[in-house]
Amino acid sequence: MISSRHISAFSRCGEYFVHSTPDGCLKIWETSTGILLQEFTPSSHLSATCSTLGWGPTKRKPHLPKKPKKSRNETSFSIENLQLIAIGTVTGNILLYSFSNADLHSCLDKGHISSVNDVCWSVATNSLFTCSNDKHVIQWEISSGKIKTKWEADKIAVYCICVIDDKHIVSAGSSIQIWDIQQKCVIRNFEGHATEICRVLSPQTENKSINQYFISSAVGDRIINAWQIDENTKGAVASFISLGEPDNIVISFKENEPFRMSVVTRDGLWHLFEHSFNGKLKKPLSPKINIQIATIENNQSKKPCPVPIIAANISEGLDSCVIVYGSFLAPVFERIDISDISKDLVLIRDISFSSTVSIEDFASRIKKVEKTKNVKMLAPGRMTDVSLVGSISKKRKKQKDIDLNKIPIEEHLRALDLGKTAKSVTEEPTLKSDSMVHLLLQGLQSKDKEMLNTVFRCVEKTVIVNTIRRLPLQSILLVLEELYGRLNEPESRNHPCLRWLIELLTIHLPYLMSCKDIGDTLGPISQLIDARVENFPKMRLLQAGLKMLLSQAKTNISITTEDPSAKPLIEYESESSNDSEVDDMNVSETSSEQAVDDILDDESESSSSESDLEA
Repeated sequence: MISSRHISAFSRCGEYFVHSTPDGCLKIWETSTGILLQEFTPSSHLSATCSTLGWGPTKRKPHLPKKPKKSRNETSFSIENLQLIAIGTVTGNILLYSFSNADLHSCLDKGHISSVNDVCWSVATNSLFTCSNDKHVIQWEISSGKIKTKWEADKIAVYCICVIDDKHIVSAGSSIQIWDIQQKCVIRNFEGHATEICRVLSPQTENKSINQYFISSAVGDRIINAWQIDENTKGAVASFISLGEPDNIVISFKENEPFRMSVVTRDGLWHLFEHSFNGKLKKPLSPKINIQIATIENNQSKKPCPVPIIAANISEGLDSCVIVYGSFLAPVFERIDISDISKDLVLIRDISFSSTVSIEDFASRIKKVEKTKNVKMLAPGRMTDVSLVGSISKKRKKQKDIDLNKIPIEEHLRALDLGKTAKSVTEEPTLKSDSMVHLLLQGLQSKDKEMLNTVFRCVEKTVIVNTIRRLPLQSILLVLEELYGRLNEPESRNHPCLRWLIELLTIHLPYLMSCKDIGDTLGPISQLIDARVENFPKMRLLQAGLKMLLSQAKTNISITTEDPSAKPLIEYESESSNDSEVDDMNVSETSSEQAVDDILDDESESSSSESDLEA
């Protein structure tokens, strides 16, 4: 699962806060005093690091023993007396740590074969539900440490689960499903997130009307959805939008009071949402209260530096909140009264006493290794002495200095040839995606047109995408206004600005939709695009008509006009040819006259022969 949330949790009453470090050490603080009460490092912390954890049912104001001892009658205690913390590991095992005994209670193994993604306690049945990357959901029996039920809940990994009551549970992977635990069948599906769901929360109270709702959040999504289990409703009942991706979410219900939700973003901001469920909402709700922590370093610079908020928890009275800020090395706990806070609040705090180390302090604490005179350092390669190598290199440097002084004057003059220019002067440096962000921000602040032209004339898609993704949120509206001003100018050089505008809208569209009065900025841009595109169909029809007219004109010209090259330019008739034609005519006439005479002679002969026969 792609998620970078901190592995930490508050107890049910909010009195204690637990966190698992990257090396597998479990730390527990008291929220009222900020004192570190317990530290626990399991034996398998290097091979099986913690992937998730969940605090079980706790009793109020426990008395911790100064020197805890193992007792064989631990099973006789209830879950509330043991105050168990379930620790899911990467290998698939679940460790149960007892806060009351300050020791490991038991280990649940042979259930999952892959990393455990989420754990959820069932107070009514005194059992534990777990989900894993192996697509299965398991219900564990705490008293015996054995599997009660197990089934395959999704085609891909199951990322989070929550218990609604003793008969139903919600699992989430690519979609949200409500399961009947006894029948192991899906009752209803919910779809509303585009990415993997990383968090599902339910109140788990005795009030059945409140238990009909649960919330969900996804990876890379700033919108948190609230769902109703009723089959008649379709889609999310309400949506809440935050200024950043949610990292830590805590919900709180109280009878005859509105629903309250505490959200800590990955940027270190804290939001408080408040809503009364009464029908389906059309628009997402904005946070009622925003709190940010800042500090002034060295008491010299007046500009405060932001301090990230790690986690927050709403108390049972819904009037105060516990905020954890700083770092997990030395976290600071502070209780804030919510009833008298305005919408936005910045708290200036001094965290100089914390154990955070700055870069300068860290650099000053580095100690140089003292080398003794008797030790010989060997260089890699032929395992020669370093001192000998250094002496040889010094001799070579001295020889080079001597040789430079012996160079003749002709070579010095050739080196000083002013007609040749260096390649570094003529060649223009190529722009990189890392430097484009600083160049764009500097151009926006100084309003330098030449600097902005070098940025917005870039056509490479990778450079444009990387530059826009690394822009801070405060400068997105300034870039949008600059692009609109450039597209409104009739210049051919501003055509690449359209690619910048497309990538800006595709990447930062969720942030732009959450901004107030965004219609005043996007409205003129849409009108400009519509005006440019409106004449395109008419121009296409005109182009097609002109092509048809030109083709018909060409065919008509080829039919009516003859090719002048087909006729001869000069005709010549010789006299010999005329005489021969006259002779031919005379010969033909004489031949025809002779033929007529021959025919007459034949007739006269035939008549004379007939007269002789008669005589």
